[in-house]
Amino acid sequence: MADYTINQYRGVYKRALELYQDEKYKECAFMFETVVQNDPENYQAQYYLADMLYYGKGVAKNMKRAFQLYSTAAFNKVTEAQYMVGICYLEGNGTMQDSTQAVAWFTEAAKYAHTMSQYYLGLAYLKGEGIHKDVPRAAQWLVHAAKAGIVDAQREAAMCYEELGKMKGAATLYLAGAENGDDYCMEKIADCYADGNGTLQCTELAIHYYEMAAEKGNVTAQLKMGNRYFKGEGVKQSIKNAVYWYQKAANNENPEAQNALAECYHLGDGVPKDDQTAINWWSKAANGGNVDAMIHLAENLTDPTDEFIDEDLVTAKYWWSKAAEAGDAYAMYRLGDCYERGIGVSTINIDDAYKWYRLSAQNGNQDAIEASKRFTKSLNGKVKVKKG
Repeated sequence: MADYTINQYRGVYKRALELYQDEKYKECAFMFETVVQNDPENYQAQYYLADMLYYGKGVAKNMKRAFQLYSTAAFNKVTEAQYMVGICYLEGNGTMQDSTQAVAWFTEAAKYAHTMSQYYLGLAYLKGEGIHKDVPRAAQWLVHAAKAGIVDAQREAAMCYEELGKMKGAATLYLAGAENGDDYCMEKIADCYADGNGTLQCTELAIHYYEMAAEKGNVTAQLKMGNRYFKGEGVKQSIKNAVYWYQKAANNENPEAQNALAECYHLGDGVPKDDQTAINWWSKAANGGNVDAMIHLAENLTDPTDEFIDEDLVTAKYWWSKAAEAGDAYAMYRLGDCYERGIGVSTINIDDAYKWYRLSAQNGNQDAIEASKRFTKSLNGKVKVKKG
């Protein structure tokens, strides 16, 4: 009769697992340690002990030992451990950072339908980290994770489909992400409904999702709601509501909204007219790179329309320069005028005036075309203003 040996540590593991699932980590830590030391083929116990060491559940964190235990379990086909080894390599926790090894372990776990491994594998293909960039392959893995309800995967997969020109699939995934509370997906599905891109055109649904995204703090959606209320597109025109959303987006450092809000204060649209507040918002927008704001700011500092705003030609010239360097033809013309007439500069500079007039003229500005006619260039390259 064959001998039959009872594994006395099997019951210890079972009780440890029950305590672990009840989040009684201190009580189960010693039990898992006992099983790992005395039953080395219990790879699940190694995984759970590694998990406790990795996250500091009931024990002091020990990333290095956690990685060792995860690795042993991973090599013995514990899928969750394979995923965690991938995370360790990806983030350099308990081992040297190695994107290639991370991809290898994510691939192994993804074969067994581990959804987070599918997500990270998709990201690796999307970014070309640890493996060659391959957007179609990225989309395939991300969609697997998206179908399992991982919201980040729904968003990233939708972006892949959009990049690949597959807008029907993109819209479907954006809608799934929106329904799961992702504000970026809300904004993007609103775009799809607004334009009829990948789905039927429906202004009502577009407004619905823009508003949802805006309420969740999506700055782009806040700006779009402001623009729609300002123009009366899909909603009843309301400058007051436009200002409300512009203010939200402006407070969230959106330069376009800051510029729009500044114009409302400058014109007294939806708010009391206040040029100082307008200047403040234009300054923020200009510093954020908004070219329209740079021009408005320069114009109002060159020729203030409010008695409480001081003329500041030096700062105006600075913003004419910034807008001109950003490629705005009108700003190029005004910068040329600064150099020709000595506005905001220490000395008149005919060469720079001619340069900016010429660039502006080449970009179609009629005033600059006329201004350029006043200049002549000698054979030695010297620029001068024509007489008469």
